[in-house]
Amino acid sequence: MSIPWPSERASRMGLAEFLVAAVMLVAGVVVMRRTLLDYTSPDAIRGVLAGFGALVASGFAAYRIVRRREYPWILGLAAVGLPFYEPIPGAFGPPGALGTLFWRLTTSARDFALVAAAAYFLARTMRAADELERRIQLEALSWSYSIVLVALIAHALAEDVLPPLRGPWVASALLGSWVLAWLVASVRYQR
Repeated sequence: MSIPWPSERASRMGLAEFLVAAVMLVAGVVVMRRTLLDYTSPDAIRGVLAGFGALVASGFAAYRIVRRREYPWILGLAAVGLPFYEPIPGAFGPPGALGTLFWRLTTSARDFALVAAAAYFLARTMRAADELERRIQLEALSWSYSIVLVALIAHALAEDVLPPLRGPWVASALLGSWVLAWLVASVRYQR
């Protein structure tokens, strides 16, 4: 039995929009960070507007992907965006302050809600998939976790010469390798 690719879950148009969204996301974040580090520059407003425009274009492309329900590309876009996620240390205030507790609880609740929504989405998607699509997804997950596990072991062995790992990098590697393994498995089952 074969699954056609491109399929309704991942079309070539979705791939093109994913690439546009990923490039615009990276460009927008990089331009905004560079510009906002030197906001007193006379050209700062141009950089802010250019970065904002790139982020809007990325959001529009992501919206079109979601509207067509091509969720593998959204997972890939999340893998591209996760390394840019960094909590704001200045928002927590000095240790022991009442504001620190408030911000930590707020941030924890937000992150828990995002993880719960992702788990709900994954469970709903797997329930709605047919047997072949479930097999492809589970095979992709197993490859993804295996690849990241080997990379984490290699990093642990060379820990003295490599920079420290951050959580978003590991999550990004998991999502990115899942999408790549899903594409490989989809093409393999197409034959």
